[in-house]
Amino acid sequence: MTRRNPFFFAVPLIVLLGVALLPYIWILLASFKNRVDLITDTPKWIFEPTTVNYIDIFDKGFDRYLLNSILIGFSSTALCVLVGTLAAYGFSRFRIPAGNHLFFVILATRLGPPVAYALPMYLIFQAFGLVNSHFGVILAHATFNLVLVVWMMRSFFDEVPRAIEEAAYLDGCGHFRVFWNFALPMTYPGLVAVSIFVLIFSWNELLFALILTGGETRTLPVMIPSLVLHTGTLWGQVAAASLIQSIPVLIFIFFIQKKLVQGLTFGAVKG
Repeated sequence: MTRRNPFFFAVPLIVLLGVALLPYIWILLASFKNRVDLITDTPKWIFEPTTVNYIDIFDKGFDRYLLNSILIGFSSTALCVLVGTLAAYGFSRFRIPAGNHLFFVILATRLGPPVAYALPMYLIFQAFGLVNSHFGVILAHATFNLVLVVWMMRSFFDEVPRAIEEAAYLDGCGHFRVFWNFALPMTYPGLVAVSIFVLIFSWNELLFALILTGGETRTLPVMIPSLVLHTGTLWGQVAAASLIQSIPVLIFIFFIQKKLVQGLTFGAVKG
């Protein structure tokens, strides 16, 4: 059997990794450059670093926008995963009248472009006094991402052997106890993967955050475009804000990356 040289596999991987990391390297370097070094025709790789861009964005209330993003992102993720997981278990385990049709209707809500829902959602939220509030954006993000949770978690619950739950029912366990003690722990890696996807969508979402927030409730995706002025773009501040925005999610993913991989491969290999 001919052994293949790992060099042929390593080179494309290194090239792809370099292409993927290049934007982050540019953002990192640009965040420590002054305005003169940023607007030069030839990119400067050797320069005197400065923290003025970070100081400027925090002077503009960046810390408040960061806290808003953390509050809205993690709260909407928790709400969405809680409701979506319970709904997915119901679709997977119980006979629901016209259940397949109802499930298709739920999935169909994500087929349209988000901008089509922007005006109706704004009018509804305005009628209930939820505009310019944290809870309004949390509810909007949870509603929009709920479809993803139901769809993915239902497939994960379908992979759980029903024999385990039937044995629990014979021992006198109720529906919720079977769900909490048996079905949910067995789908935990999938639950983590879904939570990460929902968090990333909420963390980077711009449209609903733009129309439903204002002043004290704005998030980072709304704040960063405000650095594009009619006199020019403040690239150093944009880079600094973008770099800090990516840090919380990267830290979160780093600590649970093992569960993420398990969740993405859950049910892919059967014995």
